[in-house]
Amino acid sequence: MTAGIGALAVVTQDTPQLGQGLSFLGGIGTGGIIQPAVTILTIISPDEVIATITALTISVRLVGASVGYSVYFNTLQKTLSTSIPEKVGAAVVQAGLPVDQVAPFMGAFLGGNTTALGSYALNVIGAAQEAVTESYVEGFRLVYLVSISFGVCAVIACLFLGDIKKYMVDRVAVDIH
Repeated sequence: MTAGIGALAVVTQDTPQLGQGLSFLGGIGTGGIIQPAVTILTIISPDEVIATITALTISVRLVGASVGYSVYFNTLQKTLSTSIPEKVGAAVVQAGLPVDQVAPFMGAFLGGNTTALGSYALNVIGAAQEAVTESYVEGFRLVYLVSISFGVCAVIACLFLGDIKKYMVDRVAVDIH
C-alpha cells in the first residue's frame, strides 16, 4: 500500500498508464493491510462477541478513512489555492497577456465566465489550462507523499502484531450449511 500509493507521486499528465498500474498496486496493498487485520480479529475473538468486534473494526476503518480524507483534502486544497493563481498568472503573462489584463483574465478564467474568456486569445486560455493541470499534478503529488506517513504508521503497527497460532484451531463458531 505505502509503496503503490506513495509512488503515485511520480505520475504526471504524460504518464497515465503508470498511474493506472500504481493505483492497482496501491489498491491491492490497501486490501492486504485491511483484510488480515479483520481476519485476525475475528479469529481471536470469543464467539459471543464476533459481531461486536466486526462492527468495531468497520467503525475504526471508517473513522480512519474520514481522518485520512480530511488530511488529504486539506493538503490538496491548500496546495491548489496557492499554486493555481501563481502558475496561471505566470503562464498567461508568458503567453503574451499584458500584465494589466491578468486580474480580469483570472476572474473570468477561475470563475468560468466563458463570455468574458471569448475576448482572450486561445493560446492564453490554453496556457492557463495547462497551468491548472500542472497545479493539480503538484497538489496530488503532495497528497501521495503525505499518504506515505500513514502507510509507514500502518507498517510499524503491523510489526507489533502477535502470533495467533494458539487461536488457529479446527473449531467452527457457527456452522452454516
